[in-house]
Amino acid sequence: MSRSGVSRRTPARARGSADVASLYRSLARNFPNGTLTLFDRELRFVLAEGTGAAGFSHDALEGKTLAETLPPDIRGTLEPLFQGALAGTAGSAEVAYQGGWLAVHAGPLQDERGAVVAGLALLQDISVTKGAEQALRASEARFRALVENSYDAVALIDADAKIVYASASTARLLGYAPAELVGRSALDLIFAAAAARPDVPVVAEYRVRHRDGSWRSIEGVGVNRIAEPEIGAIVASFRDITERKQLESRLRRAHRMDAVARLAGAIAHDYNNLLTVMLGSAEILLHDLPRAYARRDDLEQIKAAASRAAELTRQVLAYSRQQVLTPRMLDLTALIGAMERVLQPLVGGGVELRLELGEGLGAVRADAAQLEQAIVNLVLNAREAMPGGGRLTLTTAEVEVDATFAREHDPMSPARYVTLAVRDQGVGMDAETLGHLFEPFFTTKPGRHGAGLGLATTYGIIKQSGGYIWADSAPGEGSTFTIYLPRHAPLPAPGAAPPAEAAPATGTGETVLVVDDEPAVRLVTKRILQRNGYSVLEAAGGQEALRVLREHPGPIQLLLSDVIMPEMNGREVAERVRERRPGIKVLFMSAYSPEAIAHDGLLEEGAAFLRKPFEIGPLLQAVRRALDGAEVA
Repeated sequence: MSRSGVSRRTPARARGSADVASLYRSLARNFPNGTLTLFDRELRFVLAEGTGAAGFSHDALEGKTLAETLPPDIRGTLEPLFQGALAGTAGSAEVAYQGGWLAVHAGPLQDERGAVVAGLALLQDISVTKGAEQALRASEARFRALVENSYDAVALIDADAKIVYASASTARLLGYAPAELVGRSALDLIFAAAAARPDVPVVAEYRVRHRDGSWRSIEGVGVNRIAEPEIGAIVASFRDITERKQLESRLRRAHRMDAVARLAGAIAHDYNNLLTVMLGSAEILLHDLPRAYARRDDLEQIKAAASRAAELTRQVLAYSRQQVLTPRMLDLTALIGAMERVLQPLVGGGVELRLELGEGLGAVRADAAQLEQAIVNLVLNAREAMPGGGRLTLTTAEVEVDATFAREHDPMSPARYVTLAVRDQGVGMDAETLGHLFEPFFTTKPGRHGAGLGLATTYGIIKQSGGYIWADSAPGEGSTFTIYLPRHAPLPAPGAAPPAEAAPATGTGETVLVVDDEPAVRLVTKRILQRNGYSVLEAAGGQEALRVLREHPGPIQLLLSDVIMPEMNGREVAERVRERRPGIKVLFMSAYSPEAIAHDGLLEEGAAFLRKPFEIGPLLQAVRRALDGAEVA
């Protein structure tokens, strides 16, 4: 019976093992990606079934050892893994194989008593997944490099306004290392922020506090991605535009001042025509009236007031850079040294005047009288800023302006300059005052003290001399005005003194054709010339001047013409007149400077020129010198 029982039990166990093996094979064949294997303690594959991933098929593995199927480098990774499985420890490994990647998961196969009877391993081809991971890591590395090395800073801000990420550029822009910003509220740094709507980029400018306590202008773009679980933050990128804002402010200020200058120049031009009439008429009356005349003093007051008004228009024209200058090479240090005796009484006893004058500086090209006026204006301004006394320092030096400094002080150009710095210990000025400092009629003096033309005149003189002037100040810290004038070669040794100015001379019957569109100017000019030995013809413009030429058969020695006229400018009149009278001399007159009108092509180089408003003496002298062929200033 025992034989019968044994014979019956053995086939049952065999059928059970066969069923288990069949079950494993069926499971492996239906596994979506991989080969399922069983291996014994000799690391021989006793079962291998599946999709044959990476070439690991039934025929390639079953019945063969690990050493027979895999190269040494992979075997060196998998042998410890398989041995660990046989020892009861599960593990995994990823290995490169035949240009792809293989994932191996190994563990023990235990019987019903928990004894390890074999090892179980699943071999999967993960090349596609691994490639995707590598591509993702490469993409992340590229984008991280892009963000971390971007000139713009990037930050992620959560729904509570907390900074959850800050790129490396935040250290350059704000002075904080990224780690110092993470976890901090963005509202601690931003003066005013704009709300960001979902998926709609918001572009705005902010004022952000730098680590050093200063405020910087920041231009930022924010996109609200808080609702997206993968991001959950506002994505913000921003850049420092502080320098750009400062340059824009200077440019707007320059444009505003240029517009005011053009307006001021135009008004001064018309006003000078009126002053020409006032001064000329007053002088004619004074010449005709006896000195004992009872109302002569009133007439003298009228002339004096007109002269003061003429000086005021010269200041306005200096601001508009249309003043007539007589530039020459100057030693700035010598000029200021010679002014010390004049400046000391101006500052008064409560102010210490200190001169720190450089030696061996290059020359500057400027009108000496006008430059002295500009310096006096700065000194008077400094005195007013120190009501309680203090130190006023004038310093001359020679500097090399590089591209960076020039860019920060647009429109300067890189070059060598001779500088004059006027530094006071006064009350200082805020940014708002600095923004209007050189505008005409702007003054910080209380009430009606001061015309507000001192600094505006200084600005115009320096600009017309080809230079620049900058002011630095802060409340309570005094002010420094620095003049930059282009450097020229140092002056040679002093030569002979210039010839003395010739005295005004009367005419000897010469005929002068006066052309001016302002009737009163023509009238007073005609009366002055006729009273001093000249024959005068007059015309209101170019066409009328040509008609006078046709109708006047006799010689005309001089054309005295205004430059700015409606139908035909002075240069055009002169050209047309010279076609008909080739030998005629020409003298131009205008309230604008010769440089200003020559720049517009309205005055030929080296032309004789007379500035309005003029008095009798300068007019007669200019006419005589033009007739005699001498240069007229």
